[in-house]
Amino acid sequence: MFRNKTVQSCIKLGLLLLVCTGCAQPIPTLEPVTIKFPYYERDAAYYTSLAEQFNARYPNITVELVQVNWRNPGQVTENDVFTADQLSLPQLAQQGAILDLSPLIEQDNAFDKNVYYPGALETFQYEGKTWGIPSNINMLMLYYNKDLFDRYSTPYPTIGWTWNDFLERAEDVTDPGSGVFGYAIQHDNEIAIMEPILFIYQHGGQLFDSWQNPTTITLNDPLNVEAMEWYAGLIQTHGVAPSRAQGPDSVQYYPYGGVIQNKYGMWMGMLSDQGGVTWPMRWQMRWGVVPLPRDRDAFTLATVNGFVISTKTRHPEACWKWIMFLNEQMPTLNMPARRALAESGEYTKLVGMEVAEAARAAVGDTVLISPSLIGFEQALEVLGTAFTAIRDGQTSAEAALNTAQEQVGF
Repeated sequence: MFRNKTVQSCIKLGLLLLVCTGCAQPIPTLEPVTIKFPYYERDAAYYTSLAEQFNARYPNITVELVQVNWRNPGQVTENDVFTADQLSLPQLAQQGAILDLSPLIEQDNAFDKNVYYPGALETFQYEGKTWGIPSNINMLMLYYNKDLFDRYSTPYPTIGWTWNDFLERAEDVTDPGSGVFGYAIQHDNEIAIMEPILFIYQHGGQLFDSWQNPTTITLNDPLNVEAMEWYAGLIQTHGVAPSRAQGPDSVQYYPYGGVIQNKYGMWMGMLSDQGGVTWPMRWQMRWGVVPLPRDRDAFTLATVNGFVISTKTRHPEACWKWIMFLNEQMPTLNMPARRALAESGEYTKLVGMEVAEAARAAVGDTVLISPSLIGFEQALEVLGTAFTAIRDGQTSAEAALNTAQEQVGF
């Protein structure tokens, strides 16, 4: 009798196990994947640490870091995920090199587009699709040499300063006998066309009918002419900026050499330039940074850097997780595109109070350059020629801009 009950109990236990086994959901085994991400040498420690943290969160995903040479940008696009700015999006999208991230965004309930500064996410949208996620903002700022300002007992520039303040400080620091100029006006480098555009918009002028969706360009607006007369006057009237022939360094290294040699009191540069980290050489002087001076308006321009996913990847979901993880982190130099990160004490600690306050003040007056401007290359080339003629005193601002307007044909 006991034996029969024991057998019956075993049968019931067996049936129960079978039923439970049929009801239980098997624990999925995530396939291990590896994705490649490029970095530049100066960011090695930064990304190595982040890759380790990411792998601890997602043990099945390994991020293989690939060091690339900044002289060979083509290496970047050979990876699963890489960084790009919004101006490169149209070409990358047209080449079929990057994925439309819209489906990944839609299926991620945690994604919140409102965490970014206004316009940052929109700059990565092209033809109705989202091609990248913004990481950081790199804007044009005004740097100054504290050692020179102290030498000439000149007050430092401050947030909210004006064109008049700028000119007064430039005049105070200018010392022709020592070959020192208050301001290093841009001539033949990558900022040379942007600098006068900034002054035009600060004066209330306008070139494009819209920065986001431009359809036409007006070069010879009267306010544009006034701004360029003031701009040329920095060289030709006030003598606070060097002409092409007066620069103490060669055109090839202008204004880098003069800045390093303590020959320029102020110069325009990108936020990422801090301390010369993106320059051929580091700055040895004590330096400061403020937003650009304002006239009728406050105005500066910026690019947005972000993360994109290559169409060559076999693991888009893993790439998306990596992007979202990186998006939570503090970038190394530029201002975070996520407002909470930019306003955090961590950002202040990273770059210092002066840089953090200047960047936060400038971002409210920043226009994010739209990829749509790429359709205006010819007009911008004509405009650049006009700016050169104005800087070099070859012709008046009005004549140069009238000629340019005729050439662009709008």
